[in-house]
Amino acid sequence: MGGSVRRRTLGTCVHAGSRSAVALVWALMGRIPLFRCSALSALILAAAFAAPPSAPGEPPLPPGMAGQLVSHYHMKQVPREGVWFSVTYLGSDQIEGDSLPARYGGRDHAMGNAIIAVATPLDFSALHRLKSDEIWHFYGGAPLEMLLLHPDGHGQSITLGPDVLSGEMPQITVPHGTWMGAAPRGSAPAVYSIFGTQLSPAFDAADFEIGYRDQLQRQYPDFAQEIARLTRDEFAATPADRPQPDTPAAPRAVAFFGPDVPLVSVTPGVTLRELVGRLAQGAKTSAVSVAKFTLAPGMSTGRSFNRRAQEIFLVTEGSGLVRLGEKVVSVTRDSTVFIPAEVVHSIEADAKSNLGFFAISAPAFTPDDYVTAR
Repeated sequence: MGGSVRRRTLGTCVHAGSRSAVALVWALMGRIPLFRCSALSALILAAAFAAPPSAPGEPPLPPGMAGQLVSHYHMKQVPREGVWFSVTYLGSDQIEGDSLPARYGGRDHAMGNAIIAVATPLDFSALHRLKSDEIWHFYGGAPLEMLLLHPDGHGQSITLGPDVLSGEMPQITVPHGTWMGAAPRGSAPAVYSIFGTQLSPAFDAADFEIGYRDQLQRQYPDFAQEIARLTRDEFAATPADRPQPDTPAAPRAVAFFGPDVPLVSVTPGVTLRELVGRLAQGAKTSAVSVAKFTLAPGMSTGRSFNRRAQEIFLVTEGSGLVRLGEKVVSVTRDSTVFIPAEVVHSIEADAKSNLGFFAISAPAFTPDDYVTAR
């Protein structure tokens, strides 16, 4: 990053005075510039967590093993979100705000941070979103049931846990801008999950946004019940002065001539026309995308896969090869290829003629779902 990262040096730090430990932690990790010196910040951070969680004015400890873990790690509750947490790493290098994407508002951030956290049925992770990708790691206790609500309108229910052969995941990355919430499986008071998360750049209080139940249920009606479970009553109704999110326009019926759509050169010898989808000029929808590809003789799309979308190739002209994982299949006009999510694939024209095909993706193609593979 060249000159965009600078080392924090010992300097003048603002005395925290009578601030609460939680406010101090958020100041350290957030937008209040109380500390610019890593060594002193670490000492004050440790002191902030040293107070017993059950001290006067603090929320009560959860029962059983969850409470023991909270005490052991000197955890505090994340304001508004609700889980118990302790900072285990805060980077000493700092990224200058003008080197970060515009969504960070020009604010400086530490290089990265990590926390260890405990969730219970009462102290769950309420739906919220961040401006950074967040990696979640499962450590123990009950499986952690997560809800992800993506910006394109689709949602996912995912379980973090140790039983990977049954579909549980030990780790997951939540893309920035995605609403996320989680609670341990089960409702008994002693149920808990212990997990960790990490961010880069580091957490900043201004990057955090709490979700409101009514607003999210309007945007994601298929997940209304899960949203109710993962929002607290204090955030049930959106404040009147809160800006409303932009609602995507409903898809409209339209007919058009394909060759009128602008031709886009993807790489030398590979062109496409985006006919339907998020990026299409006329037929906009997040549900499905349709693109018409043309490969010059001997050219290939290159190996890639989609994290979420399923894809279909409908070959309209020429011949070539499709690679599906380790399998290689010949294709020609009228061939159909079905590609589930996460399957590495490519399509290549033969050496004598162009290869034309429609690529259909559901949900619609989005750049953050597309992964280049080697």
